[in-house]
Amino acid sequence: MDPFEGHISFMARPLLPLVQAIILCDRVYKDDETRKCVLAGTFNQIPLAEFPCEYQPASLYLNLSDFSGQHTVSFRFKRLADDSILEESPEFPLEHSDRREHHECIFELPPMEFPEPGRYTWEVVFNGTEVIGTADVEAVLLELSSHEEELNEGPQEEQN
Repeated sequence: MDPFEGHISFMARPLLPLVQAIILCDRVYKDDETRKCVLAGTFNQIPLAEFPCEYQPASLYLNLSDFSGQHTVSFRFKRLADDSILEESPEFPLEHSDRREHHECIFELPPMEFPEPGRYTWEVVFNGTEVIGTADVEAVLLELSSHEEELNEGPQEEQN
């Protein structure tokens, strides 16, 4: 009896890229001269004044290695409490010729819609089927200081 019968062989599995980094940030800039990526405003928590609420701008920096050829990548924004999909992107073409080199990708995300406080995630989907990584974000209710609350209430009239 073959001990590997019924198992997918290691060689038959699809080759997935290694995820070196998945980072949520406000903006990603690529310097034309040095070709370096500059990530501005990285985050994994967003304080919001009310719910439901929308957050923008947001970008996703993705660094992959150990893959080559023509592929696709897409994203799903999910609420972790019930695993519901809130946003789903189309598939973007991804082509890489040298599997020894890192492949940097920059994606501007649509406004993130947070229906309530909690944990959310962006799933990175490779070739339409394989989730190769996630970028988590927690939406929290912004707590105003007593000074900020006084400013929001406006001037108070004295009554005699």
